[in-house]
Amino acid sequence: MALVVEVHRDGEDLAVPMEKIRTWLDNQRIEPTAFRLSILPGATIFRVEFRAASEAEAFARAFAGQVVGDEPAAVAA
Repeated sequence: MALVVEVHRDGEDLAVPMEKIRTWLDNQRIEPTAFRLSILPGATIFRVEFRAASEAEAFARAFAGQVVGDEPAAVAA
């Protein structure tokens, strides 16, 4: 099972938050199992899945996100 973290960002700029997330993940040497985003009027919701609870919790703390549950890990075809 993969743990899912949701991070909500106001505004329509994707480049800055995505760069911060990628830099943090690289510095922590963490590879999420999936990275999804939803673009809404005036906001973006990032949904990032992790294998380990410790990784999900650290990511949630770093980006003021919330661990929202677990989902089956994506299977590569």
